Amino acid sequence: GVKNCIVDYTTDLAAIEFSPRYLSKEKILTIIRSLGYDPQLLHERQKKAVSFSLNLRFIIAAFCSLNIMMFAYPLYVQDFAGNQHDFGMTFVWLSFFLSLPVLGYCAFPIYQRFFNSMRIGYLGMETLVVMGISASLFVSLYSLFYGGTHVYFDSMSVIITFVLLGKIIEARAKFSTKDALLRLALAVPRKGRKRFEDGACRFVLMKEIKVGDEILVLTGEKIVLDGVVIEGKGLCDESLMTGESVPINKTNGSDVVGGTILQHGQLVFQVTRSPDETALHKILEMVQCDMGHKTSYVRAADAVVRGFVPFVIAFAFVVGLLCFFFSIHNPNMGVVETAWMRAIAVMLISCPCAVGIAAPIAEAGVINGMAKLGAILRNRGCMPYLGHETVVVFDKTGTLTDGCFQVIDGLATLTTADKAFLKGMTARSTHHIAKAIYDTINEPENFPVQMEEFAGKGIRAHFDDECFLLGSQSFLCEQGVEVSQALSQPLSCVGFAKSGKLLTILYLGDRVKPEAKNLVESFSNVKTVLLSGDHHNVVKKVAEQCGVDEWYAHCSPLEKREFIEQQKKKGEWVAMVGDGINDAPALTSAHIGISVVSATDISIQVSDLLLTTERLTIITKLRELAVKGQRVIKQNLFWAFFYNTIGIGLAAWGSLTPLYSASAMVVSSLIVIFNARRISSSAQDK
Repeated sequence: GVKNCIVDYTTDLAAIEFSPRYLSKEKILTIIRSLGYDPQLLHERQKKAVSFSLNLRFIIAAFCSLNIMMFAYPLYVQDFAGNQHDFGMTFVWLSFFLSLPVLGYCAFPIYQRFFNSMRIGYLGMETLVVMGISASLFVSLYSLFYGGTHVYFDSMSVIITFVLLGKIIEARAKFSTKDALLRLALAVPRKGRKRFEDGACRFVLMKEIKVGDEILVLTGEKIVLDGVVIEGKGLCDESLMTGESVPINKTNGSDVVGGTILQHGQLVFQVTRSPDETALHKILEMVQCDMGHKTSYVRAADAVVRGFVPFVIAFAFVVGLLCFFFSIHNPNMGVVETAWMRAIAVMLISCPCAVGIAAPIAEAGVINGMAKLGAILRNRGCMPYLGHETVVVFDKTGTLTDGCFQVIDGLATLTTADKAFLKGMTARSTHHIAKAIYDTINEPENFPVQMEEFAGKGIRAHFDDECFLLGSQSFLCEQGVEVSQALSQPLSCVGFAKSGKLLTILYLGDRVKPEAKNLVESFSNVKTVLLSGDHHNVVKKVAEQCGVDEWYAHCSPLEKREFIEQQKKKGEWVAMVGDGINDAPALTSAHIGISVVSATDISIQVSDLLLTTERLTIITKLRELAVKGQRVIKQNLFWAFFYNTIGIGLAAWGSLTPLYSASAMVVSSLIVIFNARRISSSAQDK
């Protein structure tokens, strides 16, 4: 009954398409639980209990381990000094009882993952952990049974504590798109006001609306489906699809897009696409699909552990057999006990404390370093790409520009009184140019005695005995104002006249951010591309100001995604910087999706990297930090496995007893921890 299933362990997200005729949702959840997972539906918000359980296990393990190490200290001193004391067995038993909650409750998630992995024949890091714990436990119980003090309850407790610490670091670094997909799904309208043959209008469910039906939309309402206007006119906010803040005039014959909002006016449109074919539904579908196929994060240690685990098990077995067949024995032990202890020493030294925290501790350093610079790393799976991109794609509005339609030039030549008159003229207008002028002027408004607005042309107002005009070139000419230069620029522009004389020309548009040019220039060896849904001339002007290599105008959300997919097919590593819902498909499709601080909820949730500051130039520093973090991760993994390999050889030769193996394991862990601290310190320097 399952038609399609996509699972992404990076995001904890599974998208399952199934037929209820053959399979129920409850049955699917039961099957997932049988695999060892705890499934939750998209709208459920009960994930905190899991984090609390993991934190509680770590706290108990850390508390018990510290106390067991305190009890183990006299035993180490006693063993190295060669003096036996009666209190030794007391500390052994105390260590044993304190290790029980660690071995039982705290280590349960490790055992669970180990058994689930073994059921399908997968050897992961948990296999090494359980192997080391089991070896330590057997030799400790053997020694305890015969009254010896050579126990390793401290070693196994520390192993479990370190592994739980690694899991906590992973859990905090992992990002989830549940809320993002839920918000985007809620953006899809549920009902529409359908007009029937008798002229009556009433709300009906989306499933009752067919292609060809007529839908009425009033001011402030959402357009429910894609269609074409057959009656009325109005201003429509299509920033959902284009990212542009300028409302679009809609009249008879104009296309409307489902999910956009009618800011002003009244429209009746005829439905041209079913709910499953609308542009918004396609965006939702693309985001779900891309998040499922997003580059999965694989623990850095697992790739090596797959071959390392069988090798260690086989090597320990061979060492034990050789000791037995060649009658190698310790002066204080028999042949069988010597063979057993050497095999145990091999397993102990190979236990992956350092391996388990080598990558997570370094990644935590990168995450903390990025937080200090002003960014949140939401998806660790993008780290190998960050700093090695070959193509960087930018959105225009809200990313390289301020994202606000405003007056860019023309106000400086006006007096304070003229600005007050101009603000008063635009105070009551609903036109987007008038609203932008009103929001830009800081002086208090001076309301006109008489005002008249000509739809689509301009405004005429009277202040005392003076007449003021604001509008297009044709409107000013009709009113007898001479305009010497044509008002035709890449930006929107209107003229402002007083008593038949032109005072100034106001240019309106979206201002380029001051640091945008420096950011683009920092990608010296990387191809930079500007993708925007805005007009050709506007995009060209911004591209020239910022110095990007390529630019494309009139791009829909799906066209942006298609461009990135084409670049990926060419073998390019692509980073996308955006901020709107229209950028969501491109952000999820790119190897690295970067959202700026002003981004919408959906863009934030689907991004891999979120900037928390207005300073775009930190992207350069983030790339440098990511490169250093990857280098430290490789150093840590090399050291952990190199250290373990040398230790295994010494343990097999008999030069490293289980006691020294446990001590060496702690030293190895400390080395990778201190090496990882260099990342945070370098971020502090930046």
